[in-house]
Amino acid sequence: MQNTHLRTYVKKHPDNKMAWYLLGKEYLGEGQEAKANYCFQQAGEVYEAFERSKAPADIWVDYQEKLVEVAEQKEKKHRVRKMWLTLLMLLVLAGLPPADAPGFNRDAADVLASALEPTDDSTDKSGDSPADDPAPVVNSNVFTAAAFGGGDQGEAALAAAWSGSGPKVQTSAVLGMQVAGNWTLWKRNMSVKYIVQTNSNGKLTAQSYDAKQCNCEPPEVSQEIKRLAQAWTAKQESAAALSSAMITYKKQNGTWPKNVAQLAQPFPDNILGETAPGMTRMFPALLAMHQQGEMGNGKNRDEGARAISDSTQGKNAAFVDTLGGKPFLQDRLEIIVDKSRHKLALISGNTIIRNYEVGLGGDRTPEGSFVISDKVVNPNGRSNGEFGSRGMQLSDTNYAIHGTNEPNSIGLDESLGCVRMSTEDVEELFALAPQGTPVRIGKDLLPEAAVIPEAKDRYRYTLVPKQSNPNKTYHWLN
Repeated sequence: MQNTHLRTYVKKHPDNKMAWYLLGKEYLGEGQEAKANYCFQQAGEVYEAFERSKAPADIWVDYQEKLVEVAEQKEKKHRVRKMWLTLLMLLVLAGLPPADAPGFNRDAADVLASALEPTDDSTDKSGDSPADDPAPVVNSNVFTAAAFGGGDQGEAALAAAWSGSGPKVQTSAVLGMQVAGNWTLWKRNMSVKYIVQTNSNGKLTAQSYDAKQCNCEPPEVSQEIKRLAQAWTAKQESAAALSSAMITYKKQNGTWPKNVAQLAQPFPDNILGETAPGMTRMFPALLAMHQQGEMGNGKNRDEGARAISDSTQGKNAAFVDTLGGKPFLQDRLEIIVDKSRHKLALISGNTIIRNYEVGLGGDRTPEGSFVISDKVVNPNGRSNGEFGSRGMQLSDTNYAIHGTNEPNSIGLDESLGCVRMSTEDVEELFALAPQGTPVRIGKDLLPEAAVIPEAKDRYRYTLVPKQSNPNKTYHWLN
């Protein structure tokens, strides 16, 4: 039996995991392993149960025939009765849970079920003949990232990459973030999990680069894509720092900044510790996003939407390399200090961007919520003193996050209450976390996993000048 009927059924019933399994078996029989593996992933526990039980082929063939029969009878008077008979047969034969089990992503299924439609090499996706002049393919590469682990295999991101591709996008790549509990881990060198490409005729193809997931020998990711992926992750970090700095400026001044320079002033107005290449180009797009976020209904909201469109989709679009045309790390940066694990993490939403080991003071380190107030280079005029080369005061207290001249104390409770960091770590955090960044200190807040890039991949750009404070002697509880 041809799989055309099954494709139609899956599009109408994307939550029926048995239908996904049967469609996968059809594709496997046709030698289309990539499509088969995707269907098996959507089938979830149905695939696992049938493969483990070695169910005879006639069982699933019979069910397939009944499944299509029910679909064809949906518009007739006995539609409901037929459907329940079919589902009852499924449960009797396989002893499986219902098809609407939790965790299924309907949006991803809708998009990729459409992608399973049959294609003819003689036509492109719009149905035009090869003689027609296809829309030109722009040499563009778009990136996004998704969680891979804990049962999540990035299907929604793949679906978004597929739906976002087309004549104007040559390559859409999905990078893989590891999962640690409720957190996803951001890294500079995240591996490429999927690539969706548009060929010269405008057709889309998808390739998995995860050997375990696709049960195949995937090709090597090109060095160019790897290079662009690392540049993309670095850019997202800069965008997150800039966006968070803009929020701080608004809270302090009541208005949005007009340019990057207003965020990178000498102490005490050094909201940004370092400026990164591309920040000036990103600024209008981020400003438009923030302004739209605070606007209400009516004319102002429409103007905000138009501003975003002009900033993110124009000729010099700042985030044209990001799926959706907006920065990936959209939540404001925050810092979490976990006293139980001696960890400090810089986060955006539920994504851990960095997770360092720190030195603390045990019960002397206060718990609660703070913000970074002063950001100081070389506290008390020294880079090798007790506070190291960087200091970030916590609200109006005598506690701070700072460097140390006792590196062996990292991971221990030897301070009088402050958070001690190694020189490399505190300088990177100083560059990434703007003034005004919220800080939360408590216990059992973070996973054990460390997220620290290699030295060559550290976030380190152009230090804002005059960030020392010669007019004050700091007496933090080191």
